[in-house]
Amino acid sequence: MLTIGGLFLRVRDYVLAHHGPRGWAEVLAALGAEDAHAVDHLLAIGHYDTRLLSRLYRALEATAGRADPRELERFGTWTAEQDLRTTHRLFLRMANPAYVLEKTGSYWGRFHDTGRWTIERRSPTAAHAVLAGFIDCETFCRTLVPYIRRMFELVGARGVHIDHPGCRGRGDAACVFDIRWKG
Repeated sequence: MLTIGGLFLRVRDYVLAHHGPRGWAEVLAALGAEDAHAVDHLLAIGHYDTRLLSRLYRALEATAGRADPRELERFGTWTAEQDLRTTHRLFLRMANPAYVLEKTGSYWGRFHDTGRWTIERRSPTAAHAVLAGFIDCETFCRTLVPYIRRMFELVGARGVHIDHPGCRGRGDAACVFDIRWKG
């Protein structure tokens, strides 16, 4: 299970922007020496154990999130804004919610070598999405839900609502997302 190093750097950039160097030092300390060393020396283009990313998210929640339980939600929203404002600007210009749904699988595969998305359109403004075969980390999904919401908003959807009735982190077979929006 590998994830591209750039996702780890997004956590670092977020923490530095919102909590400063001291906040980043706290996150690294919460990881433990071996994981902190690995995170502190990775490359954006490298591939790293996805479970390490999960532990980094938990360290973010345990440190910066201890004062505010919505920290992971803010991180997920911020990450979508960064991704779609910079790296994926062309994607944003051409996209609409239907296009985002159609491209989810290939987009996901650019960052993770595990996990498979299955998307079922339920109506022009609703979809059922399943992420199977990914790690069992509820913390990861708590960043993914706001990421998906903000991504849809950035391509013009309004009133985006996401239910997350199934999660591998809660013992379910797959992570399930029911997405509704207004055009």
